[in-house]
Amino acid sequence: MTYQKKVYTIFGCFVLFMLLAYKFSFSKTIKLYSETKIKQDKLAWLKEKEKEIPALQSQMALLDKAYNSSDSSSIRDQLTAFISDYAEDNGCVVTEIPEKSFYSSSQLNIQTNKFVIKGDYKSLLQLMLNVETHYNYTAKVVSAKFHSIKDLQTKRTNLYLTLITQSFRQHEENS
Repeated sequence: MTYQKKVYTIFGCFVLFMLLAYKFSFSKTIKLYSETKIKQDKLAWLKEKEKEIPALQSQMALLDKAYNSSDSSSIRDQLTAFISDYAEDNGCVVTEIPEKSFYSSSQLNIQTNKFVIKGDYKSLLQLMLNVETHYNYTAKVVSAKFHSIKDLQTKRTNLYLTLITQSFRQHEENS
């Protein structure tokens, strides 16, 4: 065997050894390293989220307090009074008496209220903000739609806000 053939044979054996080493050892090590890296990232994320638990628990306590302090059947009346008072003070008019609808399942009651208010843009926008902030936990604003209708008698275009709110209440478990 010549020197060149020996070098090629050694080089071929080295490549074969590296392929076998990769297949039987290195590939498993690389796979385990990548799985460990993914699990470490998840663990770090969970530790980060664990710090948020007290804040979430306090928000849940506020939510429970808001629901327990006000009966969900009176939420419609509270909203109607709030919106009517605001409309009266700011030159707006509630044009439609709120419609309400209930959906009830085995675990949850959902009450939906629809209000239509006529007024100027700034007042209607402020009303929507006030409802969202004042009834933050008891009645969420799920839809707000501005539309205008031309009054043919006065030849003026009036701006309306259709405001839809929903309140959720879980059934009390009797266990």
